[in-house]
Amino acid sequence: MRRKRLRAVIFGPQGAGKSLQALLLSERFHVPLIASGKAFREEMGEKSALGDLAKEYVEAGMFAPDELANAIFSRTMKRVDLDKGFMLDGYPRNVEQAEILDRLAKVNLAIHLKISDATSVKRLGGRLMCRACHTIAPGGSRVCKNCGEKLVAREKDREEAVRRRLAAYHFMTEPLASYYRQRGVLLAVNAEQKSEDLTQELVRKLAKLGFVA
Repeated sequence: MRRKRLRAVIFGPQGAGKSLQALLLSERFHVPLIASGKAFREEMGEKSALGDLAKEYVEAGMFAPDELANAIFSRTMKRVDLDKGFMLDGYPRNVEQAEILDRLAKVNLAIHLKISDATSVKRLGGRLMCRACHTIAPGGSRVCKNCGEKLVAREKDREEAVRRRLAAYHFMTEPLASYYRQRGVLLAVNAEQKSEDLTQELVRKLAKLGFVA
């Protein structure tokens, strides 16, 4: 089997563990991680026209419109040596963005982390955030391990808010599964398992598909 460099996107509902798995896979397969949050913060830090627009949506807690997200990721992808591969987390969020991404860089794997809505609500409902350093922590503790400040529940992790976000995910993002299945690059994985078991399964399956570390 021909060995190939990972050029992947990862998506799934809230609470599926996308960011953690994206980070671990980028480290395991030695490809740069391109996360939407970091891309937006870098653009905002440059105080560009795009950054100023992005700041408005970030501060309002809203998804950026396709035109803005596409423009930011177009600039971000140009800074990356695509021949060395990449792992994208948080982009694309819908089929329209995926079509734009196809013009920027050809994806050779789309990882779909699958969990039920009930699991998503349960996982997010148990998360807390440090009000001082903003570290996210699982439930069970009331004090931040990093700085000792009190942990509090975030409004967006309350059940009603999670279910609204899930509805948006099913409508906007889940169709990516069909899009990438038609292109022969979809890998759907059950993410109901423990994170370490999920990582092991992903690494094993990616190695079997011929991706080189």
